[in-house]
Amino acid sequence: MKDTFNRKIDYLRISVTDRCNLKCIYCRPSKGPDYYKPSELMTAEEIRRIVQITVKHGLRKVRITGGEPLVRKDIVSIIESLKDSGVKDLSITTNGTLLGREIKNLMDAGLGRINISLDTMSPVKYSEMTNGGNIEAVRDSIRQSEEAGLSPIKINMVPIRGINDDEILAFAQLTMEKDYHIRFIEFMPANCSGLWTKDKCVTGEEILKTISAIGDLDLLEFKGQGPSRNYRIKGAKGIIGIISPVSDHFCNFCNRMRLTSTGSLRPCLFSKDEIDIKTPMRNGASDDEIEALFLMAVRIKPEGHELNHSAASRSSIDTMSKIGG
Repeated sequence: MKDTFNRKIDYLRISVTDRCNLKCIYCRPSKGPDYYKPSELMTAEEIRRIVQITVKHGLRKVRITGGEPLVRKDIVSIIESLKDSGVKDLSITTNGTLLGREIKNLMDAGLGRINISLDTMSPVKYSEMTNGGNIEAVRDSIRQSEEAGLSPIKINMVPIRGINDDEILAFAQLTMEKDYHIRFIEFMPANCSGLWTKDKCVTGEEILKTISAIGDLDLLEFKGQGPSRNYRIKGAKGIIGIISPVSDHFCNFCNRMRLTSTGSLRPCLFSKDEIDIKTPMRNGASDDEIEALFLMAVRIKPEGHELNHSAASRSSIDTMSKIGG
């Protein structure tokens, strides 16, 4: 499956809900959530059907996102049905607060990897950044994930200047003793919180310069898939990942599509272009018709975002939790 710019499309990010048990400062609306009705969300069977249709076109990787995907009561059955559909690489991004109680069930269902979002190691700051979250639940989930053999454990950290950028070194140092993948993600513009300004974005170059204080960094081979540029501090067990959509985008290598929680295919995070696939499905569309809509979405995938050049691109994300970024 290739788009019009000859990029191989084999990765689908699926948002299963816009709900979350946290209210992180850069993700949720400042005025409070306006949730979709349950009837507006894709059902487990609808999600499975879309994936099953696209697997035959080379879809090999699916990541489940939210909101917080573990707030869905049927999340284990969703994972199980996707694994049965033939997906080779099945992972989930979670805030980790609800993960501990579900790790064994998720692994038994076919989950292969996890990404845990954690932007600070300070219990006080964590509570402030998440509007009341308990960091101990996240720490416990990381520990249980290690004990269960989930590997590698990836931890996503979004440095925001003046808020948590003073912890970049502490996160990087985790890789010295643990086989963690610590992924530093540039703070992206979203309209929902009103927090974003360009000066708050700590660039990938700045992050690497900060981390170099620990030791020399070896650039690992880039295989042309995924957004992360990976490094290893000399002598470290784990990996440092830099994801820089703002300062140094990775559009030339983008292999992904997104399926929103309400059933729209979004070819690019920073574009409002979407193709509704849920409505035709509920109106009785055949598998061939659903397949044609998916391939249409692949064809309209843009060559790249214009985040640094276009105000329209910077305003494309109304609420990150509704898109599943």
